[in-house]
Parts: sequence; structure tokens; C-alpha cells
Amino acid sequence: MATRFRIRIAQPATPELVHMLRNLGEDLHRALGEKGRVDMVEVDSATESFFVQVPEKRYLGDVTTLLKKHVGHSTSDAYFAFERA
Repeated sequence: MATRFRIRIAQPATPELVHMLRNLGEDLHRALGEKGRVDMVEVDSATESFFVQVPEKRYLGDVTTLLKKHVGHSTSDAYFAFERA
């Protein structure tokens, strides 16, 4: 069974943050390769969040590390957050 992560805007959404969220989705799509899936149609229409799907358990650690690197840390001034969905 696949694991999903929700990538979301962690602050009140602004047009700039929505644009940054979509760019993040594109970056993750490229960076994940075969280890994860990002639906680019969902990313292109995202206004608050999108999902990353990990198809195989063996990739879970690598994808989690990649998300921590790209999405950032859980701080009060972070633009984005991710959580297991």
C-alpha cells in the first residue's frame, strides 16, 4: 500500500505563497524520480496543498529525507509543512 504526504501552505495563503507552492511541487516532481509521485495537474491547480505518493515502502526513508530538505523545518516562520496523510 502506498504512503501519502500532504504538502501544504503553513501560513495564510497569498498569491505569492500559492505560486511558491506550485514551484515546490514542480521541484519535488523532478527530485523524486521513481521514488515518489506528484500529480502535476493537482500541483498546477493547487491553492493550499497537494499530495506526494510513495508507491513502495523501501523508498519511504529517502522520500521523507527529501521532503525535509525541500519543504523545510517545522518553525513558526516556515512557509510550508508536510504531514503523512
